[in-house]
Amino acid sequence: MLTRLAIADLLKGIAVFFMIQVHIIELFAHETIYNSSQGKWLLFFGCPIVAPVFMVIMGYFLAKSEKTTKTLVLRGVKVFCLGMFLNLALNFNLILSVAKGIYHYELLPYIFGVDVLLFAGLAIILLSMVRVFLTSNLILTISLILLCVISGDFIKEYLPQNSIIKYVSAFFYGTVNWSYFPILPWLAYPLTGFVVHQLNQTHKIDSFASLRIKVATAFCFAVFLTLTINFGISVSSQLSNYYHHGFVFYLWTIVFLFFYVFFVNEINKLLSDILLFRFLRWLGMNVTIVYLVQWVIIGNVATEIYKSISSPVYLGLCFIGILSISSLMCYFINRVRGQRF
Repeated sequence: MLTRLAIADLLKGIAVFFMIQVHIIELFAHETIYNSSQGKWLLFFGCPIVAPVFMVIMGYFLAKSEKTTKTLVLRGVKVFCLGMFLNLALNFNLILSVAKGIYHYELLPYIFGVDVLLFAGLAIILLSMVRVFLTSNLILTISLILLCVISGDFIKEYLPQNSIIKYVSAFFYGTVNWSYFPILPWLAYPLTGFVVHQLNQTHKIDSFASLRIKVATAFCFAVFLTLTINFGISVSSQLSNYYHHGFVFYLWTIVFLFFYVFFVNEINKLLSDILLFRFLRWLGMNVTIVYLVQWVIIGNVATEIYKSISSPVYLGLCFIGILSISSLMCYFINRVRGQRF
């Protein structure tokens, strides 16, 4: 029986926190805020520490899982179907508005938008079927990571002309505007989780105990950010570049996450019992429910107020409101299911 890792739940909880704010910035914020330096920083905080964190952790536990291939494949199918349902739910107001003739949009890109759940479902299916070859072969896993990030960047412009095939290919690669998390390059992140699991099996990865090493790590992180933060922000704030990034940004993200996870783990050792950290770990434990609820709220409200809020105060209130409603709904769902906070 696998036990939960508190640091994994904390990382997912922090990711949920910044995920909600980045969705609000993307869909609610007026262009004056979205394109401002503050807006670019907010987009940045919603990129490397959100989806990549979710995917690396998913890959780690997939590699660690003792469940059968059949069980995991069925889980992937369920996650994929849940992603399709979510696309309909979060765009329900838009679909009704188009049906009434209020708006005139092509709905297929919204219904088949390749978001995180759809990608996660496909990734679980694919990796479950080859897991037996990956868990004991570090070189093969790293080679597949390189293949994903390099080939995805190379072939992304070669789009099929047939509209049906274009929608299918969007799940695997390409730059169409509804392909947010295609298999190429994003499969590299759950594969990185496999690498972390393999290294942990052989070297028992843990935070460094020596104060000298911790100080040296902090210094290296400061130098790394000073030299490269502009690059990270430039890619993260241009969402099409972020969704379809190549090897350089993948490598930057992994280095960034190495330092980020190290310091989150160290801070968690000191503050793990405070209410905020307990709340963040709870969010991480309930990430799927919170993810669904916040998207249904944001997606349907966005149909009415898309990119119209120019007040940072109102955006902040939207964030507090959606985080609160999502958390409360998750709490009551868990109560119905018999789970405690």
